[in-house]
Amino acid sequence: MELNKISAQETVNSAVMVLHDLSTDSFILTKRSENMRYHPGDICFPGGVWEMQDENLYATALRELFEELGIEANRITQIKELRTERTLLGSIIHPWLASIESIHPYQLNQDEVSALIPIPRALVINSKNYRNIIIDKAGKHFKTCEFISSEEFIWGATARIMKQLVFV
Repeated sequence: MELNKISAQETVNSAVMVLHDLSTDSFILTKRSENMRYHPGDICFPGGVWEMQDENLYATALRELFEELGIEANRITQIKELRTERTLLGSIIHPWLASIESIHPYQLNQDEVSALIPIPRALVINSKNYRNIIIDKAGKHFKTCEFISSEEFIWGATARIMKQLVFV
């Protein structure tokens, strides 16, 4: 199913792992491979679409973390579910805050991820590192958020999820 053809009745649920690397006091983001069909090159949290075999959305986030970075569930400590975010295309993202002693070792799945991007927690939790932006999509204007303390362009649902961490 193409995301730009989703009707108002269809909702795509996905889950992401908002992973705090305790060894570096950083949050782990990834850069999507340029080969990806949707959102190539975007910066995001490890995660993806819920599948029928997933017990729940936390299981989705764990499965995707393993698929993208080769990190086993037994290395992760769940902290809490964050507030859901809706993308411009209407997907609902269920973010899960969790920690890991160290992201190392990990193995990038080059088909899905081209880079690991750690962002220091001190930058993520500083509210001054976010600004509102307007996106024009199909002639409509949408207000969203951008994280401005990185060389990477981090915006939209990913930036809004990061901004939630200011208050955690």
